[in-house]
Amino acid sequence: MYKDLDRQLIQAFQREGRISLRRLAQQLGVATTTVSKRLQELEQSGVIQGFKPIVDYSKLGYHLTVIIQIKAAGKRIAQIAEELKRNGHLTHVYELTGEFDILAIGKFRDSTSMNRELKQLLSLDGIEDTNTSLVLGTPKEHGERELL
Repeated sequence: MYKDLDRQLIQAFQREGRISLRRLAQQLGVATTTVSKRLQELEQSGVIQGFKPIVDYSKLGYHLTVIIQIKAAGKRIAQIAEELKRNGHLTHVYELTGEFDILAIGKFRDSTSMNRELKQLLSLDGIEDTNTSLVLGTPKEHGERELL
């Protein structure tokens, strides 16, 4: 019954995370209490896992974005992913299918710190091969996705 309303709520918050419940209810043509209840249920069910600011890392001095693809020894994939997850320079860590087992995305201030951190990261036990790419441009990041 509320599937379409839930989709509209999620998309509205993706566009404007600080929108008031009252204004959102007006836009959707429902009561503020309905929006509040649906939002609470979406959070409790884990569909919405929190509200966070979108950070422009370059304005904080992190001008380099690096994508690291990692081939790992099969028994070590989960442990390597856990170790990478704890690294403060990495913003994303994914376990994959295909040629590589793990993909990590990191933000760095300069090439010196990037080189130092990458050498340390890539020396983890069980890493068999890597492919590292420096991001040259970012046409889309933190984008919302239309829910169909």
